[in-house]
Amino acid sequence: MKRPGALSHPGGSDTPADDLVRARAALLGENPRQRQLSAQALRAALADLYELWLTSRCTAVGVGCGSALVAVGALGRREVVPYSDLDLVLLHTGKRDVSELANALWYPLWDARIDLDHSVRTVGQAVQVAATDLRVALGLLDARLIAGDEELFTAMDTAARRAWRSGVRGRLDELTESTQQRWRRSGDIAHRVEPDLKNGHGGLRDVQLLDALSAAQLVDRAGPDVREARDLLLDVRTELHRFAGRGHDVLHAQDADEVAAALTLGDRFDLARRLSGAARTVVYAVDVGLRAARAAAPTPRGRARLPGLRSIARGPVRHPLDEGVVEHGGQVALARDANPARDPALALRVAATAARTGLPVATGTLTTLAETAPELRRPWPRPA
Repeated sequence: MKRPGALSHPGGSDTPADDLVRARAALLGENPRQRQLSAQALRAALADLYELWLTSRCTAVGVGCGSALVAVGALGRREVVPYSDLDLVLLHTGKRDVSELANALWYPLWDARIDLDHSVRTVGQAVQVAATDLRVALGLLDARLIAGDEELFTAMDTAARRAWRSGVRGRLDELTESTQQRWRRSGDIAHRVEPDLKNGHGGLRDVQLLDALSAAQLVDRAGPDVREARDLLLDVRTELHRFAGRGHDVLHAQDADEVAAALTLGDRFDLARRLSGAARTVVYAVDVGLRAARAAAPTPRGRARLPGLRSIARGPVRHPLDEGVVEHGGQVALARDANPARDPALALRVAATAARTGLPVATGTLTTLAETAPELRRPWPRPA
């Protein structure tokens, strides 16, 4: 829930968060070209600042046994960029009215014009809303305790994660459809002159999608290549906010040179190449992740598949595609008896099969080939 139309409750807040705003301004500096903190260090400092202010405020107003302040979203992930919204949940047991407690937390932030998305819920209410609202369900996966009753927070965190793991198979169509709608609205980062770093195809929302699939134990945690891509996207978004002086997720051409210079990445064309590579890494991981997730959750007979998705196997059955190459869970993988070290042409057959079928190569297969496949001699062997 966003702020109400009025700036404050009658009489205004006794302690507006002006000190928080001043401290944030000090971290950002007056001249973005003379920055004192790197993008990564700035995000950490902003997260620490918000947590310190919120913790102090919770102590002052009496958040404690029977109540807890929980961060979700950017602060929950500690990925706070200069003008991120604050996404906060006030948890309570339902045994007493907490409206005054909530007002004492929210109104100082509103009065200081800090963007705030907030809710007040019991553990049961939080889990119930998450069961019908995909955005809330995904947000709770990033939940982190700021202050208050740790047992209450743990109860919500455990229940939300358990519900996500047990129910995600029935929500994959909804998850995939909402993701594709976002891609259609925001376009591909790799192909846009002015990419949407947060919502575009290959952007930060897609990294969060991978984390959600991992939390459901449908895919492995993102590998180092995806984490590196995420860090670049976060760094660019951080510098874009710092330079623009406001929350802004589309990297316009007129800002790109400044952002590239701040990150010592050359000019805007160099930055575009780096962003394109990072986005392609994320896109590939999401494609593989969604396929793996749907393979682990077979499509019920008779249910139409979503448009735009290529055919996905109903279960993890291996289908031969070429010598030493199989389709497994909607991905190109090595056959069980394949031996890359003794088969120099195997990597080429894997690549050719992926190109022919349109299926992605399994991450494990790529790793195995990178570690064990020999370089092809010249001239290439006849099987190649």
